Amino acid sequence: MEKNLFEIKLKKGLGEINFGTSPENVYAILGEPQEVENLEMDDDNETIITHYLEKDVALFFVNSHKPCLECIESSNRDTLLFGKKVFLMSECEIITLLKENGYENYELETEVWGEKRLTFEDAMIDFYFDDKLLSVISWGVLINEIGEISS
Repeated sequence: MEKNLFEIKLKKGLGEINFGTSPENVYAILGEPQEVENLEMDDDNETIITHYLEKDVALFFVNSHKPCLECIESSNRDTLLFGKKVFLMSECEIITLLKENGYENYELETEVWGEKRLTFEDAMIDFYFDDKLLSVISWGVLINEIGEISS
């Protein structure tokens, strides 16, 4: 396993896994997932979610014609962001870290299920807190109908 496998690269991916790539390319890096979910969407598209339970990572592929990686979720405690182990940081420290790296605007919201969500929309990243502890990070890009990353 690569040393930087759990390094978040905003708008790019995770470690050597890039957004826009195919499930097969991810399998070549991470191996076969322990679980795979297929979600039918309203627009006749499908989202494929691959779960790597032992790595605490889930990858979301969109577009049923040419599945492309659009979103990653991590609850892996070794996840890095800008070289820092983000799961060891408080909400205020995460806000400071992103501001120091050019992401000024954020929103805080409490989800219906009780988790607090910290969103940096321009970085396309969400941090979910359960009782003040970071529980999940979700980040991604937008993939258009022909399987290309939208700007």
